[in-house]
Amino acid sequence: MVQVSIERAEAVVVRQGVESRVAVEAIEIGEIVRVRPGEKIPIDGPVVAGGSDVNQAPITGESLPVDKTSGDEVFAGTINGHGSLDVRAVRVGRDTTLGRVIHLVEAAQAQRAPAQTFVDRFARVYTPAVIGLAILVAIVPPVAGWGDAGVWLYRALVLLVIACPCALVISTPVAYVSALAAGARRGVLIKGGVHLERLARLKAIAFDKTGTLTLGRPSVVEVVPLAVEDATSVLCLAAAVEAILSVKLGDSHARPRNNK
Repeated sequence: MVQVSIERAEAVVVRQGVESRVAVEAIEIGEIVRVRPGEKIPIDGPVVAGGSDVNQAPITGESLPVDKTSGDEVFAGTINGHGSLDVRAVRVGRDTTLGRVIHLVEAAQAQRAPAQTFVDRFARVYTPAVIGLAILVAIVPPVAGWGDAGVWLYRALVLLVIACPCALVISTPVAYVSALAAGARRGVLIKGGVHLERLARLKAIAFDKTGTLTLGRPSVVEVVPLAVEDATSVLCLAAAVEAILSVKLGDSHARPRNNK
């Protein structure tokens, strides 16, 4: 026998100055949650101590990390960067931004497209008709003396298999649910099968967010010096400034801020 264990999602909560690891479902509103580097933020709320960069792509779609310090809002499902954050829980569980997105996906899957409604109505009439016809084929000819009962029973079963509406009835909703789930896994929320059907009639699509058509990873493609220095000198100066800023920002993130 193979035993499968599901790992419970946990978070570090600071209670009376003591860290304790609890289930995410047990976090109460107003508690302080400590998010260490590389961990996923489990709740929505403001940062009360610390500083770090947070990857908000699961919520906003923006691939570039956003710096967060005291007073900034963070969201459940986003990923903490290299610093430590203390976050006060304002929204937990299904009330978080991520929880509401999941609820929207579930509601979208529950919405029925016209094709699904038509198939359901068709199946309510077609399925009993096929079963009734198969019963008649199995009973009427032998009773009327038109042949052996076993032969007609076999023919009735063949009719039932061939005319079975399972493929028609099941394939339509499964196709819609699979499409909605596949879109949700890729960060695209389609609000129901109705809107999914309308995609076939689209003639133009407008995109308004970085990360949708672009990677959100800027890179230098050309250097145009405005002074006497050449492009190589400009790059050397820029690299030196970047190194100094990286050291200073790293030190500021490493030391928790005093909010008195």
